Amino acid sequence: MSTQAQTVDGTASSATGLLARQLGAFVAGSRHAAMPPAVTEAVKLRVLDVLAASCSGVLAGNHARLLSLLPEPGSVGIWGTTQARSLRDATIINSAVAHSTYFEDGSRYTGGHPSSAVIPAAMALAQARRASGAALIAAVANGYEVFLRLGRAIYPATVRRGFQSTAILAAPATAAAAATLLDLPADRAAHAIAIACSHGAGLKAALKSADSQPLQVGRSCEGGLLAALYAEQGATGAADIFETGFLPAFAGAADAAAAARDLGMRWHIDETYLKAHGGCRGNHAPIDAVGDALRRHGATLEQIAAIDVKVDTVTHAAAIEPPRNGDQAQFSIAFSIAVMLVAGDATPARYTDAMLSDARVRALMARISVSADAALDAGYPDRRPADVAIMLHDGRVLRHVLDHARGEPENPMSKDDIAAKFRAVAAPLYGAACDAIRDGVMDLHSAPSLDALAALLRPAVSGHPPPTRSLASPSRRRNEPADNS
Repeated sequence: MSTQAQTVDGTASSATGLLARQLGAFVAGSRHAAMPPAVTEAVKLRVLDVLAASCSGVLAGNHARLLSLLPEPGSVGIWGTTQARSLRDATIINSAVAHSTYFEDGSRYTGGHPSSAVIPAAMALAQARRASGAALIAAVANGYEVFLRLGRAIYPATVRRGFQSTAILAAPATAAAAATLLDLPADRAAHAIAIACSHGAGLKAALKSADSQPLQVGRSCEGGLLAALYAEQGATGAADIFETGFLPAFAGAADAAAAARDLGMRWHIDETYLKAHGGCRGNHAPIDAVGDALRRHGATLEQIAAIDVKVDTVTHAAAIEPPRNGDQAQFSIAFSIAVMLVAGDATPARYTDAMLSDARVRALMARISVSADAALDAGYPDRRPADVAIMLHDGRVLRHVLDHARGEPENPMSKDDIAAKFRAVAAPLYGAACDAIRDGVMDLHSAPSLDALAALLRPAVSGHPPPTRSLASPSRRRNEPADNS
């Protein structure tokens, strides 16, 4: 059976119905010049966002062991540090660190985090091969498309079968991105993606060991890179790997044809969400709902007598109320709301034992109740709502229902919001250079190479601030069916 796959420039390519070949034809024909401007903009914003997530990981100290584990120097920079490593090792380290505080983007339709799975390898290879910024944008866009289409095909079955979506999807998605940068023809790109299907591995149970779990994403990112480089040398992959291997293994059964539908004409990067806050994604709608209600009515922290929060049953099952330490606070809705109101934000750096012990935070947490309302399950995961009621000392009750947290496609963060997130997290590492990094990312489409941006991503001085928090303990997610924290 044959189908016609459409490339982004509108020409038809004769790809057989096998998914690897259709993806290979898409990758070979998809270049920046023919991409919609909205896709280019989305890619640049996600590059800036994943750099913020990486800074969060470095500030938490999550890079130190990896630098020691992989000590051989090279020419590709480790973001947020003065260190450089080989192409492979830089890919592993930057991917793992960017994933380590769960502050990167995510997709509620795949249960995964595409930016930490695709962008580190793409940027490392672009730097090593002196590719243009436009080529990098195309590579990231193509990698995202493969990640999100395959993710939809296997989710949520893959998580229920015990796998971590991000690590499973990182390898074929990274292979697609790398194949773009290597300018592989359709058959070679198909082989790259097919080879990579055997090199993405990750178990959800690994989330119980938060200090090591991000390495499985980094290794899968490396696996996709190696698959593309191997295919460039002439290595071949099984043409029917998706139909007879990948989809049955990770989903039990899946529709390969659906994964290729409108390929090259419909882009999915706009379906990913960005994070305005740290901690479990389930905390974010309650944080935003409380903040929105207070702003709308001009109320202040001092006026609050009590807060009642209702969430869907899936979100509530993942919550830890009350948390015993800073790690568990990652999964506490009450803590997340309290720290936002007391400290002014709920970034990853706030989830510490010290902040949990803060008298103001604890006093406010004592006045916050969190419960499940099965009526809010309707439409999950298309909506993940929060229903909050804020009782004020003067007797007023401020009520607000929010279907989508900030950063979801239906409630997006603006370009300025994302730049502010980067600046807030990156300032301890980059200081005044934050704005230059932002501008370098936003000008990628015209950059002849990544040399200038790579130089900016090395701090001016050696050393880093001490860790601001320990890693979260994802084992506490309990019944949450996805890994999209």
